[in-house]
Amino acid sequence: MPDQYVLVDKISPRFTDYQRGDIVVFNPPSSWASGAAGTPYIKRVIAVASDTVDIHGGHVFVDGKELSEPYVYEGQATEPLDAAKHVWKLTAGQLFVMGDHRADSQDSRVFGPIDKASVIGRALIRYWPLANFGPLSQPNAPISSATP
Repeated sequence: MPDQYVLVDKISPRFTDYQRGDIVVFNPPSSWASGAAGTPYIKRVIAVASDTVDIHGGHVFVDGKELSEPYVYEGQATEPLDAAKHVWKLTAGQLFVMGDHRADSQDSRVFGPIDKASVIGRALIRYWPLANFGPLSQPNAPISSATP
């Protein structure tokens, strides 16, 4: 949320790769965020290299299986932001990221997959405001058995 601060882990990604469910801080693609240059984004990893993401019917599917996403704000369906673009095939070194507040998120649905090289690190702990101090929820985004 705006005006909250998080501790970012820049070390562990050197040893363990990013995975579904991680919350990452990254620099948005420069070709997209000209007005927000220099302002990092924070989003959740939905898919990793070689995954295929398909968004339809208010849900996210990775490699043909629906994601179970308990972290998405209640009552918010996930819709592609461009009706013509709802399927993405990730290549080596790419991540597909989306905000948990899907109705108000500029994410990979807008600018496409991001390069892992643009990631600053994993967000681990919210430390401000103090009333919200604590670890961020980072469940691996489990895939249900449902198919599209």
